[in-house]
Amino acid sequence: MLTIVGLGNPGAAYRKTRHNTGFMLLDGIIEGKYIGDARIARHGSEAFLRFGLARSTARRTRLTLEVEGEFGGNRFVLVKPTTFVNESGKAVTSLMTRNVLGDVSELMVVVDDVDLPVGRIRLRAKGSAGGHNGLKSIIGHLGTNEFARLRIGVGPRPGVGGIVDHVLGAFRPEEWETLETALDTASQVVAAWIVGKIEEAQNTYSRLTATN
Repeated sequence: MLTIVGLGNPGAAYRKTRHNTGFMLLDGIIEGKYIGDARIARHGSEAFLRFGLARSTARRTRLTLEVEGEFGGNRFVLVKPTTFVNESGKAVTSLMTRNVLGDVSELMVVVDDVDLPVGRIRLRAKGSAGGHNGLKSIIGHLGTNEFARLRIGVGPRPGVGGIVDHVLGAFRPEEWETLETALDTASQVVAAWIVGKIEEAQNTYSRLTATN
């Protein structure tokens, strides 16, 4: 099944931090804020949205929290790892073990990127981890880097020694409007990927970011 994994850390303390941008995009899809025409299964949705704030066992496995949906005649599943970001590979591997994810060509990972300013996104069909520990973990566990990844800017990158505090810190009030625009654009790329896989996603990405 087409699988969109948003990376983030569990727990209320991390809910609105830069490192949880992947979680934010998936939450918006489930709430109908993004990809409004998608049909989202109600079962498990509340637990997905409240992850880290309330105890629930709805559709929760040991390593992931999942909600299924349908868009453009294609089924997909939204996934939050219940591990911390640095161990995201364990969660993605469990999806393959349980046959939720059949092949890496059906995987898209949504991550934050400190090398992109807030408001920018970047789509790649494959590639290195680019310094992101979550991607590094996924590549290490899968044994391949040939899966789509959608990066959402949370930069600029701070000086030496400040990276951890930066990604675990909250967005500044004046950044939220710009972030919301980026999340909306990112969601349109995700929608295109669901309908036509990486080729359609790349076409949509190019169109939406042509003027940036």
